[in-house]
Amino acid sequence: MTSRRVNLRRIRPIAVLVVVSAAFILALASIPPARAAIEAVMSCAKSTPCLSWDNTQTGNGIKGVSTKGVALHGQTKYNSSGRSAGKAGVIGEDASMSGTLNAGITGSSVNGAGVIGTSTSSNAVQGFSSNSTGAYGQTGAPGGFGFAGRNTAMGSGQGAGVLGDGSTSNVGVFGRAAGGNGVYAYSATGTSMHLFQGGGNTHDELWIQGNIDSGYSIRTTDVLAHTIFSVTSAGDLTTTTDGNTNFIENVSGNSAHPALSLVGGGVNTNFDVFGVYDADFNEAAGVTDIGTFGISGLFSSIGQCRFGCLVGKKRAHGVAEYIPLESEPTIEDFGKGTLVDGAADVALDPKFTNVVDARKSYFVLLMPDGDCHGLYLARESSRGFTVRELQGGRSSVKFEYRIVAKRFGLDPQRLAMIPVKSPRGRGGRR
Repeated sequence: MTSRRVNLRRIRPIAVLVVVSAAFILALASIPPARAAIEAVMSCAKSTPCLSWDNTQTGNGIKGVSTKGVALHGQTKYNSSGRSAGKAGVIGEDASMSGTLNAGITGSSVNGAGVIGTSTSSNAVQGFSSNSTGAYGQTGAPGGFGFAGRNTAMGSGQGAGVLGDGSTSNVGVFGRAAGGNGVYAYSATGTSMHLFQGGGNTHDELWIQGNIDSGYSIRTTDVLAHTIFSVTSAGDLTTTTDGNTNFIENVSGNSAHPALSLVGGGVNTNFDVFGVYDADFNEAAGVTDIGTFGISGLFSSIGQCRFGCLVGKKRAHGVAEYIPLESEPTIEDFGKGTLVDGAADVALDPKFTNVVDARKSYFVLLMPDGDCHGLYLARESSRGFTVRELQGGRSSVKFEYRIVAKRFGLDPQRLAMIPVKSPRGRGGRR
């Protein structure tokens, strides 16, 4: 009988497989022994992974499929003491050396959510990037959202659907759109956007509300809850400020009366559509719907000058110039004429006669440019006037004239007393 040597190295893997399979079959004989046997095989105590698969082709390293439950479940029991020392139930890592199209974790769903994060005491989903976007959402659906956050708390100011934290100097929330809304806020029954001051101050900083019939639609306040800018649901706009760069204001601390009022104009009502008021609600200036401009003070202009106005090449001073006022509206024209043998006929410029009231007389002020007995207005008509020398003189001399005529289309009362009314009551000048 011949002897045969057996190579134990060749049969060792088979023996191990037989032993493991036998253990697995025996474990299935009853549930508790099966669980214990499987956990004994799949458990380890070391710093490297207990189980690892490497796929050098294009397939998945690990794939989990479940018809009714969770396909893949990861859990950690580590009690972390800080953000840098935290562990993860599931970690996905992109180890590629170039490109930005890979992802550490990809979630895909046909009808549900691609990724769901749930936490009872901290962030459900957290994204961090040292060089790019911490969390990025994208959608191709017409009514979809690239990124959506929901807060199910019952009380106002309790939590947030989306939190943007810019630390001390960076941007907390940034919205950009080429053709749509950079940031879109919607609320069916509540406030579409509500921003607080921050820190321990709970006063409104920006408040947008469009679902109520009265009150504010847009409102911004300072740290003391004083309104800086507001628009009511009726369209009333209010702005107040105590700063040094004030453009629309009352005196400091006075918010009872508006400094500037804008009212929708009618047609030929002569009511104010623009008014400027002092702190006691006295009208300082106004414009009516027919274009009449009125002012309670003086017309003045800061004009230029030849000497003293420019310092270097920069204008540093101006000269106060005042505009004369009249008891009734007039229009003027100026010119020069020549007296020949004691008389001269002057024709009015047709452009001037086109804008004056031809039914009313006009005034002609004469000034000779040479020695004579004096000049007087001998005749006037809608087309011109005649100038003669006093005492039948026969001088030939140049002269200057100034014509003052009544304006065409205007017939206001001379030095009329007008009432000063509130712009909210549609007051104006008659």
